[in-house]
Amino acid sequence: QQLDTVLRDISGLETVMDGINNFHKQLVDQKEKVVQSMFLHKGRGSALWHLPTEVLSHIFIYCLRKGSKPDRSLAPKLLTPMLLTRVCRRWREVAMGIPNLW
Repeated sequence: QQLDTVLRDISGLETVMDGINNFHKQLVDQKEKVVQSMFLHKGRGSALWHLPTEVLSHIFIYCLRKGSKPDRSLAPKLLTPMLLTRVCRRWREVAMGIPNLW
């Protein structure tokens, strides 16, 4: 009787292990798909992401001037630079390096 109990426990554990192994395989497959997708899209970035810092700086300053009209509150003027810093690390570094933006 104890042997039967131990065999049932082992069978149950094997079932659990099979489920874990299947789940692991699904995760590995998903990871491979994501890696392949990243590889395919790596070189397809927009030209906007490859602009020289000086050009990007001019665009940021232009955006700030366009967004700040005399009849508007100060909120859009103050919000524009903050939005630029949230796009990506490079944009944050460029925006933080432009004193006229702030």
